[in-house]
Amino acid sequence: MSNLLNELEWRFRNLNEGLAFLLAILSIAIAYIRPYSLTYDPLVYLVFPIVTATIAIVPHEIAHRQIARRYGSYSRFALSFTGFLITLLVNLISAFGISPFVIFASGYTLILGRFGVPTQEVEGKISFGGPAVNLAVSIVSFIIAGFTSNPLVYIFFAELYSFNAWVAFFNLLPIPPLDGFKVFRWNKTLWIIGLIVSLALVIL
Repeated sequence: MSNLLNELEWRFRNLNEGLAFLLAILSIAIAYIRPYSLTYDPLVYLVFPIVTATIAIVPHEIAHRQIARRYGSYSRFALSFTGFLITLLVNLISAFGISPFVIFASGYTLILGRFGVPTQEVEGKISFGGPAVNLAVSIVSFIIAGFTSNPLVYIFFAELYSFNAWVAFFNLLPIPPLDGFKVFRWNKTLWIIGLIVSLALVIL
């Protein structure tokens, strides 16, 4: 059993980055896609969740990747088989209204070939990059949603700000292997600011 699990982890970790992103997006978007999506307003209940999940996940992971590369590392987005399976199952349950919880643990930024021993500062900056992007997207989306009079535009940007706020808050929890653990270890002031802002956006 352990050999099979190791094989699956290896295969998922080595998937093409584009395919890894696609599977990760679907694993979290499924939480907001309702069983009646194809027959009742597919734009709101099918397209919007996929687009908002894409905007929440891809820039988040690219921020991690680019900051890591800035510090001399090869990095790319990779899937975890175990994380993907747990994310898919939990979010599928949420889609049917059985559970209110939505999680994202499908993948991570794989960092290789780092020059020198990584410092807490470097790890903290790499880790904070993702949630910082989510916070920026959430705040801008909140402002747009507040000013628009178009119902569809409001629905889209309201979903976008709440989705990004939740991703930022969840990732900033100081629990390994989440981003918040490394940010907390590096800069507690920056961590608490990010956590408070993300929580405020989640509550709004």
